[in-house]
Amino acid sequence: MSELVEFRMHDTEGGIVGLDNLLALVPDNNWVWSVLDFDGICQGAAGLGYVEIREKVASSPQGYVMSWTQVREFAAGVRQFFDLLLVAAREQRLFDPKRLAAGDFAGCCMVLTASDSTWWSVEIDASTDGASVLAAGLRARYGVERR
Repeated sequence: MSELVEFRMHDTEGGIVGLDNLLALVPDNNWVWSVLDFDGICQGAAGLGYVEIREKVASSPQGYVMSWTQVREFAAGVRQFFDLLLVAAREQRLFDPKRLAAGDFAGCCMVLTASDSTWWSVEIDASTDGASVLAAGLRARYGVERR
């Protein structure tokens, strides 16, 4: 079971809700994060340009694996996400390449998806500490009704 929160990427004032805005609501953690898909406009995300990020994503069946600190640096360096698939797990061994390739994110604490520069989707595994609080915080911040 999981908590799913979906909302528009553009706020009511015409601004863009970035990954850094979403991660600001996530408590500090020791999870392992991985970018499995990325398209966006970079400003030196984690010291890398667009091409280098895409290469890191494509070069490993586990995607571009990062720590909490690194994923926050990455998020701060991307001006806009067109598409993103970012997952978090308690241990890197949970990033089974066959399951990830099949879109099976069982064992992941969180799955964040940016779609077509339009929507954010945040799925939080119910067994994750503070899952309901985080989901409630996202709903409150982005004006999303609970389904």
